[in-house]
Amino acid sequence: MRQQYQRRRRPRHWVLLSILVIVLVLLIGAGYVIRRATKPLSQDQIRAERIAKKSGHLTSTNDFYWTNLNSTYYTVAGKNKQKQAVYAVISKSGKEVTVLKQSAGMSRNTALQQVWKRNPKKVLSAALRIFNGKPAWQVGYLNQSGKLCYVTFQYSNGKVLQQIANI
Repeated sequence: MRQQYQRRRRPRHWVLLSILVIVLVLLIGAGYVIRRATKPLSQDQIRAERIAKKSGHLTSTNDFYWTNLNSTYYTVAGKNKQKQAVYAVISKSGKEVTVLKQSAGMSRNTALQQVWKRNPKKVLSAALRIFNGKPAWQVGYLNQSGKLCYVTFQYSNGKVLQQIANI
């Protein structure tokens, strides 16, 4: 009797162990795919922070934004040697670096508040870039009908420079 009972229990252990191994393999595989998918952006962030510290003279960084509507820009927020809060706006090539004091213009939160007044379904991104030679906040969002929209605010005064709706 005892042998029959033990034989019946063994398959359960193998089934449970097999399920556990399959779940573990799936989790490791998903982690690998996610890491590979985000690696280019992570590398761009590391590169942008390095350029911001070297060319923009930032001593510390605390935020990173990127935008690529017509051209790609990376923005690194941080502090300079004088402990002032600044943004370093970097072109994709890394050759153009514009350093802006955060106190000299519109904040990211103010730009987001202006977009939320438009009653979007979802805000997708908000990043600082150079638009027509001037620093500007570019905010991407989905309107109530789910269409992609962009609005660009001038950094210095919050004026709307461009609106793109229903893409």
